[in-house]
Amino acid sequence: MTAPSPERGERSGGEIFIVDDNANNLSLLTRILRESGHAVRMANSGRRALEAVRRQPPELILLDIDMPELDGRAVCAELKADPRTERVPVIFLSALHDPVEKVSALRLGGVDYITKPFDVEEVLARVEAQLRLARLRALLEACNRELSERNAELLAWKRQADRIFSTLAEVLPGTTLDGKILVGEKLGAGGSAIVYRGVEVASGRAVAVKVLRPQPGGDRRREEERLLLEGLSAIRVRHPSAVAVLDGGLTGAGIAYLVMELLRGRTLAEELAAAGPVPVERAVRIFLPVCEALAEAHAAGVVHRDVKPSNIFLHRGEDEREAVKVLDFGIARLAEAGLDRSTTVGRLAGTPAYMSPERLLGQPYDGGADVYGVAMALYEALAGRLPFTLAEGASAAALIMTCLNEPPVVLGDLRPEVPPPLAGLVMRALDRLPSRRPTMADLAAALGEAARPSAGS
Repeated sequence: MTAPSPERGERSGGEIFIVDDNANNLSLLTRILRESGHAVRMANSGRRALEAVRRQPPELILLDIDMPELDGRAVCAELKADPRTERVPVIFLSALHDPVEKVSALRLGGVDYITKPFDVEEVLARVEAQLRLARLRALLEACNRELSERNAELLAWKRQADRIFSTLAEVLPGTTLDGKILVGEKLGAGGSAIVYRGVEVASGRAVAVKVLRPQPGGDRRREEERLLLEGLSAIRVRHPSAVAVLDGGLTGAGIAYLVMELLRGRTLAEELAAAGPVPVERAVRIFLPVCEALAEAHAAGVVHRDVKPSNIFLHRGEDEREAVKVLDFGIARLAEAGLDRSTTVGRLAGTPAYMSPERLLGQPYDGGADVYGVAMALYEALAGRLPFTLAEGASAAALIMTCLNEPPVVLGDLRPEVPPPLAGLVMRALDRLPSRRPTMADLAAALGEAARPSAGS
């Protein structure tokens, strides 16, 4: 059922039922309302009114309080006890001006009170105000029902997708994708993908295979576009510290996958969880290549959108030397092309704790959003916590409101040994206004300066 629109004009016609045992009152109210464009039905007793209203509920009821046999209070009580009529608003009519009487009537379930003798403008104003409220309530309830139905459908789809994805995760090892990639053991899983160890059949090279989870409402074309976007975004970032995407495709069975260089080690998030804050020199060594890779990405028109410690990988090469890799350009945006089809409308792509204020507010953004994400991650690496104070177990909504309204805790107050120029750089990069943040290239240059042996001496 389509809810009535609330935008029907201030004097839009409504379906009104008048109950009054006085014929003159019935006649007067009927004339006032009909001349204003309302459809009117009436009854001169409570019993007749209940029968008629239950057969065909109106939008609004004008109900006299004092009537013989069954007064307005009893009629209202029966209306509110009946599921067919409990939502119909009731305006009481009475010759009594006593405030106690009015409060008593409203406590019975009435929404308003009109006293006799009737003033035309007052009657129309109160009737039309209650009609608007009733229509808005009906519209809101209809929207909530539709949202609830859609959420239920989405939840059912997600459960089905989870079952399919779980089954897929178990059966893929040992299979070959497109005759090119032999899938091996599962290395990890996230909300959007599962990563496996793999081997290129032709070359024998060890690789990582990222199999994408299908998205709600997605089809083969959307998944292919999403895959191509991820691959294109990553391939365009040709930097040693950006994880290399080697291949990708969509199998005949509809499995979307990417082939990437195989990494060995752990993420910065895992290191922080295991060992706590890192020394200043190590933090600089980690974040300098991160900033250099992202600066190159920005120059190529790619915004990462999800910079955080779990997307910074500390890779150990065959020589056991550490190499920093930026992961998951999968939700990156080709800034100049507007090709982003990887996310559902209205859904934030990224992790709110590391998301810039302009992104949280749904405003236009550019590489400055990544600068903010880098600053959040660097702050966490140095201080062992994020720069905002939150209660334990705080919701995502509370996190967002805090980030938008509270100033970040000054890094130097938590970690005095961080050189003031570096601490100041981090705090500038956390500025709410993108125009006041340094660029990613500026960040890289400043970290490069801080990495020099003489820096800070």
